Amino acid sequence: MAEEIKPQIAKDPASKLLALVSHKLKTPLSIINGYSETILSTIQPGEMSSFNIQALRNISKQGQKMALLVDRLVHFSSINELKETDIKKEEINLYSVLTEVAAKCIFRDDAVNVNSSEETMRRKGPNVEIKCSEETTISADKKLFIMALEELLDNSIKFNNNMNKRLKLFYYEEEGQDVVAIADNGVGIKEEESHKIFETFYQVDDFFTGQIEGWGLGLALVKRIMALHKGHIAMRSQYGVGTIISLKFPKPQKDK
Repeated sequence: MAEEIKPQIAKDPASKLLALVSHKLKTPLSIINGYSETILSTIQPGEMSSFNIQALRNISKQGQKMALLVDRLVHFSSINELKETDIKKEEINLYSVLTEVAAKCIFRDDAVNVNSSEETMRRKGPNVEIKCSEETTISADKKLFIMALEELLDNSIKFNNNMNKRLKLFYYEEEGQDVVAIADNGVGIKEEESHKIFETFYQVDDFFTGQIEGWGLGLALVKRIMALHKGHIAMRSQYGVGTIISLKFPKPQKDK
C-alpha cells in the first residue's frame, strides 16, 4: 500500500482559533502548576492528610502533562503560520543529523519506561539502524528537518508494541529528489486509516485510548514542514508488519 500526500500551502481556517485557545490556556495552567508545586515543596509534617498530599501530587502531575500538550498546540500553530519564504535552507550533513535524532529519541523512550511494569522493563530499548553515507548532504531548513525526523521517529517508537522495537533510517535518491525514510516493525496502519493519519487532531483508533498522550498533531506537523520545502510524504504500510514513511525533498537547482 502506498499513499503520497501532496503539499498544501493554504492556511488552515482554524489556525487562528487554535493559536488563541492554546495561548489562553497557558496562563491559568502556569498558575495551577506554580501554586501546586509551591504548596508541595513547603508542606510541613502533619500539616495535611496523606489524601490531600496525594491529591496535590496528582494535580501537579496532570497539570504538567496539560502544560506539555498546550506547548504542542502553540508549537504547531507557529509552524502552521510559516510561509515558504520563512524557511532557511542549508546543506545539512544527513548522517550527523540522523545519528543525533536517533540518540535523542531512544533516550526519551528509555526514560519513559524507568518506572514501568516489570514486563515493560524487560523490553529492550529501540534498535535503530542508520543506512546512510557519512558524506551525504541534503538541502533543508535544519531546525524544521530535525523537528520532522523527531516526530516520525518518536511515533515509530511510541506506537510500536513489539518487545524488540527495530527501526531503520535510510537515504536514497529518486527522480531528482533526496529521500529520507523511516521503517519500523510496528503494528502497521490499516488501509482505511491510511488517508487520515496526516489530518490535524487525528489518531488511529487502535491507540486512541488515552494511554498514548498527544493531540494527533505530529504527522500533520510533518506534512506542513514538507509543504514548506515543496516536498512530499510517501507512506507504505502493512498491518501487522510495519510502516515506511519517506520524506522527499527536491534537490537544489544547480546554477547553469
